[in-house]
Amino acid sequence: MDSEEFMDKKTFKGMIVSVGGAPSPIIFSLNNSRPDYICFFVSKESRKMLEEEILPKLEFQPRLYDWIVTPNAELLSECYSSLAKKLPEIIEKWGFSPDQICVDYTGGTKTMSAALVLATIEKSCFYSYVGGDERSKGGLGIVLDGKEKMYFRDNPWDEIALAEKKEVSILFNKARYASAVEVLEKCLAKVSKSQWVFLEALKNMIKGYDFWDRFNHSDSKIYLFKSRDVLMALSSEKKELEPLVKQMEENLIFLQQLLQNEKPSIFYFWDLLANAKRRAELELKFDDAVARLYRAMEVLGQLELKEKHKIDTSNVKENSLPEKIKEEFVCKYKNKQDGKIKIPLYASFELLSNLGNPLGQRFVQAYEKEIKPLLNIRNFSILAHGFNPIKEETFAKLWEAVLQFSNTKEEDLPKFPFLSL
Repeated sequence: MDSEEFMDKKTFKGMIVSVGGAPSPIIFSLNNSRPDYICFFVSKESRKMLEEEILPKLEFQPRLYDWIVTPNAELLSECYSSLAKKLPEIIEKWGFSPDQICVDYTGGTKTMSAALVLATIEKSCFYSYVGGDERSKGGLGIVLDGKEKMYFRDNPWDEIALAEKKEVSILFNKARYASAVEVLEKCLAKVSKSQWVFLEALKNMIKGYDFWDRFNHSDSKIYLFKSRDVLMALSSEKKELEPLVKQMEENLIFLQQLLQNEKPSIFYFWDLLANAKRRAELELKFDDAVARLYRAMEVLGQLELKEKHKIDTSNVKENSLPEKIKEEFVCKYKNKQDGKIKIPLYASFELLSNLGNPLGQRFVQAYEKEIKPLLNIRNFSILAHGFNPIKEETFAKLWEAVLQFSNTKEEDLPKFPFLSL
């Protein structure tokens, strides 16, 4: 139910009831639900009412009842503290989940009622109170005996989850995927079953992008496909999900191409660039971003040598080297242990340039003035060989240099969805 509703009868395994004021509403509430287990929240003054006026008038025999006494019924901190210390132990002793418990906050002081709601809101309980149309004192007093009505409110976490979903959106859009999953897992443990399908699909989607962000593309594909199908089905009713599903479909096409092609591939190059952009723009982690740009350039050089010249950078054959650079490359890069010629980033593009490759020539032309100074800064960063943090300006310049010499457009890169829930 989305709102408070009158119900003739509703049963629960357990009830937590605040006691004070008139006994009749409390008796009515308990006889209406007939719980097996009861925990009474009482003050020193209302403890006597429980034993003398409430328990004798119950029309059923509970299997067990407990009570918690607040030392001061008018202090919120005292009431809440009493509940927080003792209630979890009592619920654990009952041995069933909170969604089988009703909290009735009709009786007691207003402070006791407030404390009872605060102490149970994290436990995904139902809530009830006893009201009625006919009251004493001209309609301003207590409900007249025999005129009581039970009002129930479904799990309040169904409403709280609306605010939690906004937090999930913020976390996701800041690339804090694991934190977003934690918020959803907390919600899933507390919301009603009617909410599970969407929240579970959302959790799986975020897990999928989290795997992708950590280069675990295979697991990412599994989670994104699973969540895409559910979100697509839900989008027929929730039209606001349509842009999200469309973006996921585009991402899945890219992901499948990345997984189907041999490594290295242009898709890995694009994926590394997109990852670098997320590190810089969403998290302001410029050291991480530049490290990814460096690896992206390596991948591009490896790809170009493999596809255009059938050369493996981890095992370059001497007869594939132009005479102009053969002696230098053998001297510099031939491994003494296995005899293989293994070339790093700059050597890959230098080789390409000497082979007449346009990409290699563009890199070499841009290297001295644009790329080398930036890579020198990278070499002295904390993630390379030094202790200096990389500034945003360095990332931005290297980003532009990579896009220019590789003739890459930003629209070629995979873009994660922008979540707005």
